Amino acid sequence: MTSTSQSSTKRGIFFIVLAMFIFSILNAIVKDITAHYDPIQLVGFRCFFASVPAGMLMFFRKGWTRPAKKEWRLHWQRAFLLAIGLTVLFMGISKLPLSNSMALYFSSTLFLVVLSYPILKEKVGLVQGAAVGIGLIGVLIIAKPGGDVFHWGAIFLIMGSLMESAYNLYGRLLSSTHSSYMITFLGSLLPALIILMVLPFVWIMPDFNGWIALICLGLGGGLGQLCVTTAYRYAPAGVLAPMIYSAMLWSVTLDIILYGNWPTESLFLGCGIIIASGLIIVFHESRKKRLE
Repeated sequence: MTSTSQSSTKRGIFFIVLAMFIFSILNAIVKDITAHYDPIQLVGFRCFFASVPAGMLMFFRKGWTRPAKKEWRLHWQRAFLLAIGLTVLFMGISKLPLSNSMALYFSSTLFLVVLSYPILKEKVGLVQGAAVGIGLIGVLIIAKPGGDVFHWGAIFLIMGSLMESAYNLYGRLLSSTHSSYMITFLGSLLPALIILMVLPFVWIMPDFNGWIALICLGLGGGLGQLCVTTAYRYAPAGVLAPMIYSAMLWSVTLDIILYGNWPTESLFLGCGIIIASGLIIVFHESRKKRLE
């Protein structure tokens, strides 16, 4: 590997770790302010202000491309998936420790494989299927399904991860004709427009601190997404995928500092299984591409 490629890889790793740190901070904000505001209101701010950084970059770099008529259907499908998915995701975060929330959110890696055939028509191989099965065991260990209402938070996290995975796969369908900035911009602005239709029914006027938290939630989401986009520009997915799990370290640290929640043995075990299954999928895909 040349010094130039090494430098590029280091930049990619830096941006993906920074993105995971930002997303972990945002989850902590969500957990705090869902006690005062409806999750729908949080999603509205999250989506609208997340579109601002991508919109500015797209404007200055002249990255606007007008979607074709048939593509608008995909854009609106993504918008509904994100509007509903983020709402239930935020509901789950409000009910669970940060570290448990992030561990369950990693199940999105497994759902990407499960949904790849119905959405992208990509066949799922034996290794991928086995990895998904193993990962779901980890999800069950963390979720601890039972009659306790507390575990509704785990169900919400899993549902939200499923919908966000579908949202990302539809984004892949659009990537051949749209820039990443355009996909990020419309993928944030259109869900905000959907939320706007129901926002008056749940609106609570924020105080000064509330405005700051809600705006930071949106701008931070947009900034984090741009960091992810930048990371993949500098380094391949096979290198970046393990770094995504740094979010678990940030979440555990914030959980301890802010709430005094120490990770349990079941969290370590379940999270380890989910991460291992996710890495199996990533490295298998990387190996398959090298052989093609």
